[in-house]
Amino acid sequence: MPVLRCFCGNIERAMGRIAALLFDLDGTLVDTSAANYEAYSRALAEIGVSMEPRAIAVMAADRQWREFLPDLLRDAGVEADPTEIARRKGELYRATIGSVRVNRPLLGLAAAVRPEIRTALVTTASAVSADAILEHFGMRILFDVVVTGDDVARHKPDPEAYRVAAERLAIPAAACLVFEDSEVGAESAIAAGMSVVRVRFADPPS
Repeated sequence: MPVLRCFCGNIERAMGRIAALLFDLDGTLVDTSAANYEAYSRALAEIGVSMEPRAIAVMAADRQWREFLPDLLRDAGVEADPTEIARRKGELYRATIGSVRVNRPLLGLAAAVRPEIRTALVTTASAVSADAILEHFGMRILFDVVVTGDDVARHKPDPEAYRVAAERLAIPAAACLVFEDSEVGAESAIAAGMSVVRVRFADPPS
């Protein structure tokens, strides 16, 4: 069962002035780590790079593919187009999406507050990866606004993604409450002037 940890002070008082709930995707609404890094591992294996998913996870933590794939390929001594690797990873990811774990209580919250409180999804993931999750689990209907890594020039911990979401929602940052799993994501939201609830998934059964 996912666990919520509140770092925004008195959450009841905060909710009295909240007009929008903003949710991170990976690690918050869903745990995609197994499917995500397995897909990267398989895509890299196709070009002759043998790398375990857990090793890729270390390099990719809180980073989009544009930020780690070029370095990974250079270190492996392989000349390949990172864009093509990311595209192939997306194909393989969609084939393994059934292994993704879902934070049902948090999705229930997103559904329960609408339409009185507006909602947004704010993720570093590419639009292709985010769309795959939204479609597979029927989540798209839960969000008024979706901001992906493709919509911004600077990724978390830069506040750009959360600022873009607030602008699209037409709601002041101070009236937004963000759900995030990572320190990088929390820093992004706080820098945008928003309150944050930290979320973590319990470890999967062994």
